[in-house]
Amino acid sequence: MPVERYLGRLCPYASDCPVYQGTLKIKGINFFIIKNVFCNRNYKGWKNCKRFELADNNREIPVTATPYKYK
Repeated sequence: MPVERYLGRLCPYASDCPVYQGTLKIKGINFFIIKNVFCNRNYKGWKNCKRFELADNNREIPVTATPYKYK
């Protein structure tokens, strides 16, 4: 049986997200893991992302914000 790679819907902010686009690297964390834990999991993953929380509340997102922290 093939492994299902698609875990849900893509975050609505992914096209503007430097973490998802790979321009903001998170030291020591694999890009594939970030995308599958936060970005591709529908609301279940999105609600745990600090960048999503800020964007969804129409708040300014610091340039260095990651899914784990605001700064």
